[in-house]
Amino acid sequence: MSSQTTLALLVYAIYSVTDTYFLSVGINSRAAAGASIISPVLMALGGVSTTVGVGGASVVSRALGERNSERASRAVANTFLIFWVSALVITVCGAIYIEPIVYLLGATEGVAPYAIEYGRIIFLGAIFSTGFSAIVRADGSIRFSTAMWIIPVAANIALSWLFVMVLRMGAAGAALATVIGGQALSAGMSVYFFFFRRERSYQIRAAYFRPDWPLMREVLTIGFPSFVKSSSASLVVIVTNNLLKAIGGDAALGVFAIVSRIYAALNMPKTGIVQGMQPILGYNFGQRRFDRVRRTIALALGSSVTYGLFVGLLCLALPATLIGLLSKEAAIIAEGQVALRLMALACPLGDISVAVAAYFQSAGRAREALLLSLGSIFFAKLPILLLAASLSSLRGIWASEAVSELILCVAALLMLRGYQAKMPAPELLA
Repeated sequence: MSSQTTLALLVYAIYSVTDTYFLSVGINSRAAAGASIISPVLMALGGVSTTVGVGGASVVSRALGERNSERASRAVANTFLIFWVSALVITVCGAIYIEPIVYLLGATEGVAPYAIEYGRIIFLGAIFSTGFSAIVRADGSIRFSTAMWIIPVAANIALSWLFVMVLRMGAAGAALATVIGGQALSAGMSVYFFFFRRERSYQIRAAYFRPDWPLMREVLTIGFPSFVKSSSASLVVIVTNNLLKAIGGDAALGVFAIVSRIYAALNMPKTGIVQGMQPILGYNFGQRRFDRVRRTIALALGSSVTYGLFVGLLCLALPATLIGLLSKEAAIIAEGQVALRLMALACPLGDISVAVAAYFQSAGRAREALLLSLGSIFFAKLPILLLAASLSSLRGIWASEAVSELILCVAALLMLRGYQAKMPAPELLA
């Protein structure tokens, strides 16, 4: 299951890198920085869809494990309802207040026009910003879930090239490619899967869209840690952008736009490991097969660390080569090498806390997942980022990721060990 989701996310990683290339080379580094400025908005939109997607998937996985198909179908319908209402509010507010939002996110005068041009279209397309692939995976339809990533991302890449490199539509072209090729196509595929496909576990009736408040509360409660994680990650990016704006201006924002995209793209398969793990955990929690639960999380964590070591060594060995793929500006490449090497130190232990939080969500333990998600930002990432920036300027900002991930890894593993110690042993279940 992880191999399928990882393949899909690798394709998305290719898109994120090529999108930055089109903006940086096809326009300039300020255009790439403008899109990076808007990235917290995309993360927040992803947070909304992930909240209802992960929460709904947890309910669906456990319902299917208990052979309760009606409850699973009601959960899907209510998940759609929550998302569409939320996305409509975001679309209206974002389109109206785009200019103050852009400056709040850390844009300089040179970067702001590109960010406004890009961000306005992203907000207007917010209603299409999800495909509910997590719930598709919960059904066991891994190939379709993978297709929901690969097909839209391929279309997005093609349209980005056409709009930016051929038609010279600027930052607006990149945003249109994201909304039309990526988001709208993915949303359309999800509508087909849930409502028109012949073979499916969900038989969704019109009556199921009537708000089921206890079910909606459960979906939101379980998914809320994901929203906190995405929103908090957005906050970290906003703070980082504002620190870079004060310390290094346009140049520092340009470096961050490119280096952070490389770092995120290379680490994307770790998200695939977590996404592949969750339906297995949820289903086996539903059946109380705790031996398989333990083995699943152990395999997921081991795979994440192994892959992280590989990525970290790659970034340490070839930083200039990686950055040169996305920028031809000498200043960006020079400072980017330092930034990428320092950020690469976080790769081996990075996202361990995310995997453990996902484990608690799959178990229906929203409190532990929320504690880990909130704690990761407000007791680790933000304090360390602010302290490092004050002590060591730009290099402190680049190094703060590694320090915070080390602390989070230790805390997450201690929480996981404590919870698993309370689970019944396999011999007692037999």
